[in-house]
Amino acid sequence: MAKRSIIKINEEKCNGCGLCIPNCKEGALQIIGGKARLVSDVFCDGLGACLGHCPEGAIAIGKTRQKCNKSAFRSFEGARRA
Repeated sequence: MAKRSIIKINEEKCNGCGLCIPNCKEGALQIIGGKARLVSDVFCDGLGACLGHCPEGAIAIGKTRQKCNKSAFRSFEGARRA
């Protein structure tokens, strides 16, 4: 399986401000336990639209071996819009 880009969040740097969340159009981020968290690797498109909105520089692009599950993403998007 090929590697693909995905965001990585440095929990020590994250202050939980949530500025990254509205800039993630895939809905892959949430504040959980006072920190930004990637809800699921399959939702992240790896383009990093959230990167420039983190005042602490806690978000970076990394690699994963997991493929993007487009059908899971479409199901999530439909539920989120309902």
